[in-house]
Amino acid sequence: MTELEQFIASIEGKSQNTIKSYKSQYNKLYKLLGKDIKETSEVKLLQTIDTIDNVNSKQALINIAIQIRRLNKLSVLKLEAERDKNKYQLIDAVKDTNRKLQNSLPAYQELVGYMEALYESKSWTDYIINYLLINYQVRNLDLLFNIVKLKRDTADTTKNYIWLSPNKAVYIRNVYKTAEKYGQKIVTIVDPKFITAIKRVLETSAVFIPNPDQLGYYVQKATYKQIGESKIMKIVVNHFRHDLNKIKEISDNRGTSIDTILGSYDIDNI
Repeated sequence: MTELEQFIASIEGKSQNTIKSYKSQYNKLYKLLGKDIKETSEVKLLQTIDTIDNVNSKQALINIAIQIRRLNKLSVLKLEAERDKNKYQLIDAVKDTNRKLQNSLPAYQELVGYMEALYESKSWTDYIINYLLINYQVRNLDLLFNIVKLKRDTADTTKNYIWLSPNKAVYIRNVYKTAEKYGQKIVTIVDPKFITAIKRVLETSAVFIPNPDQLGYYVQKATYKQIGESKIMKIVVNHFRHDLNKIKEISDNRGTSIDTILGSYDIDNI
């Protein structure tokens, strides 16, 4: 069994998206090293990972190295120390990004106005994307769903659904970034405009995003001034930052802790 096969076997039970991400990060680190991670010292691992500029990317590779070495009962003290040190750089990077965004992001009301204009122009798919981003603070991955008319067709827990009935749309999320921690999420939407938009899309296809590999492109292209999901989240959080009940609701919708929301998405956090 190769090191990668051993690693994948050790994370059996995690979501397919998590496994895919771990495998991608493993392959990236293996390519940089040119040999198995377990055969590389902590010092050499850190020297190699330090050639990467992006702090988030560094953290991802360090996490993989830690998991592999733990799996082989090897020391991870130096790696853990570096990971902890990098956390402060990540916090500073978030604050720097927020500082730059303060005067450049559109207002919440502009997002809502754009969403309503999409409805009026019968741009159904784009309207649905923006509706879910603005009202339920979802991530891109959450927008991969099938539209069905029967509850029995929502049984596959490896997929997301919108179950459409005459007067409501039940949005069922089984596959999203933090599903392993927060579990299945179900919301019932009774907004007549949203239901109409879902019906119009269903007339064409039950699959909402035709090419999952281009998900990010579809979402960004659909948003106001092509700002994308993450910036919309920041705008929504900033708009409701003084409403604790709304922040709690956003936390539940997204599957993210309140501390993370206020620390990473509140653009006044500088």
